[in-house]
Amino acid sequence: MLSLDALRPVTSAALLVDFAAEHGVVPATTLAGTGITAERLRTPDAEITAGQELELVRNLVRALDDRPGLGFEVGPRYRAAIHGIWGYALISSPTVGQAVQTVARYFELSFSYSRASLEMSGDEARIMFDDSDTPADVRGFLMERDISGSIANWLEVFQQPLALRRIEIGGGLLPRLRPLLAEVDGELIAAAGDSHSFVVDAALFAEPMPAASPETARLLEKQCAALLHRRVERTRLSGEVRGLLLRGGQAALGQTEMAAAMHISVRTMRRRLAEEGTSFRALSAETFGLLAEELLATGLPVEQVAYRLGYSGAPSFTTAFKQWRGITPGRFAREGR
Repeated sequence: MLSLDALRPVTSAALLVDFAAEHGVVPATTLAGTGITAERLRTPDAEITAGQELELVRNLVRALDDRPGLGFEVGPRYRAAIHGIWGYALISSPTVGQAVQTVARYFELSFSYSRASLEMSGDEARIMFDDSDTPADVRGFLMERDISGSIANWLEVFQQPLALRRIEIGGGLLPRLRPLLAEVDGELIAAAGDSHSFVVDAALFAEPMPAASPETARLLEKQCAALLHRRVERTRLSGEVRGLLLRGGQAALGQTEMAAAMHISVRTMRRRLAEEGTSFRALSAETFGLLAEELLATGLPVEQVAYRLGYSGAPSFTTAFKQWRGITPGRFAREGR
């Protein structure tokens, strides 16, 4: 699974919130605990992290009792265009084989939580999706979404069904997916290992794409590479801030010290974190809160937790913890026990 700090457009989150609302789940429930505001959800160029969207998916699945088939309902809404540059690079590829290679190479630009790969063996081509790292509570829904979305996109682009030799379903999801995939072709479904696969005739890869445009494809693939690089670079800063906070202690590093440790100005740090949809204060509170909760859960006295986190004493730690959790650390520890 990709890093949960990885950035992605808010488009998919907005689609999922609307889908949940159609099933009677209000946006406040779907967005609870994600850190995504309704305003940000409707900002076209806004970005969120993969972790935020995963929590949104968890809220949706929980509210609708993880009903089999929900992913198959929402998957066809993920048309190629919703994926932006990555989707258009796929459509403009010269051949089917090059389109699939583009899909696999820049799969991190999709909204999936799986890893995609391509394997050629004799006269067969296997397009594989590995979701073995995806959390169990959302795995079925997400794989339903990815498989149905892939099938729908093929139909949209080629105006004909995907010519499958077989569909392989792994990781224990066959009982859930078999009835849903029976409508595609029940005779083609087989069990596999950890990954899921579309297996097709390798000769299919030589066929031209209906909207092939080699020059456009080359340009868009360069843009995909640049976009992926920018997202990784921007995500890297918030990850570095978290790491320094963990190593340096909550109270020891303020914004000035943090910026100096990363050899950038405070202004630059604020701007780059804002581009990632976060701030030093938010990252500090998040890191501090999780560490404090873990230490309190071990039974350590409040004074020792305060010391380990770099505070001068229990009073200042208690004030900060109340801002984070809304209760004192002592009460949190008692309720936890």
